[in-house]
Amino acid sequence: MSSDMQVHFELLETADRVEGIARLLLRRGRLTPSVLVLCPDDGFAAQLDERLWTIHPESFLAHAIAGSDPVHNARQPILLSTSIVRDNQATVLINGGLELPPDISGFSHLVDFVDGWDEGLKQAARERFRTYRQMGLEPEYLGRKS
Repeated sequence: MSSDMQVHFELLETADRVEGIARLLLRRGRLTPSVLVLCPDDGFAAQLDERLWTIHPESFLAHAIAGSDPVHNARQPILLSTSIVRDNQATVLINGGLELPPDISGFSHLVDFVDGWDEGLKQAARERFRTYRQMGLEPEYLGRKS
């Protein structure tokens, strides 16, 4: 495992991971060449797809749900997928689920979340944090900006 991968956790204060990811992409959308958002299921991907169309009235965050056409996938700066897809050469992986991503090799940056509104989910995030450490990574926690 490459230890030069950056891993950071963002705090979600409300029970809406779709909104949290959409806002993160809006903040960082211009900064990263390509992103893969790992979605826990098709419903989540569809909700996030819908939200990315409407999050910012003046700008559109170019994105698509990964399909069977690798050429189409490759053109997407933000690719939403329920599995690890490498078609758009993403350097950033955003973990939309509560499990550890199955394969994080090849990404330079991984974003995970702490669900601050739920004790059980906070515990799950702590477990992922520890697991990343055991993998030789140095996760950082980006909590509230004061």
